[in-house]
Amino acid sequence: MIVLLVFLVTIPLHAQTFAYQKNPYGIGIQGSPSTWGLTFLQRFGENALQGVVGLTYNPDPLYESVLTYAVAIDYQRTLFGNDFNEYLGGQLYSSISLAHTGEIPYDSSSQTADPFEAKIIVGAGFGVEALFFQNFSLSLEFIYIFYYIPTASNLHSAFGIDLIPKIALCYRFR
Repeated sequence: MIVLLVFLVTIPLHAQTFAYQKNPYGIGIQGSPSTWGLTFLQRFGENALQGVVGLTYNPDPLYESVLTYAVAIDYQRTLFGNDFNEYLGGQLYSSISLAHTGEIPYDSSSQTADPFEAKIIVGAGFGVEALFFQNFSLSLEFIYIFYYIPTASNLHSAFGIDLIPKIALCYRFR
């Protein structure tokens, strides 16, 4: 009985490895109203870094801009994670973001490109990641962003705060 009690006390409480820890790398796409593009994720234990790069260029724009780009890096810290069965796992995490975006808008009424607009973005919030079959990841985040537009014509329109959603689809691997 004493041997059994000693054995139970010395078993590590976190001996289980969850799906979000088994495959520390991820590659996919991420989209939000402020940043979007291809993404790469790397986990370091309970921490993760995620980079995002997006670019569109069209000299004859069908949309609202000639050039648009976004570069972002996110730091994520797991708050809680669990596997529900061998096919479904998930985690809740906090996230901090730093991003830079730029755009050359297109004015369809005058059919000319407007001056370049840049934006610097800092954000913080929470996310939920669902892992399917331990390799397919769907993340949904809600982030409060603070942005600064250094190319704004006046100080009043240079700053802003917004709550935005982010969604990412990734393939997780080792």
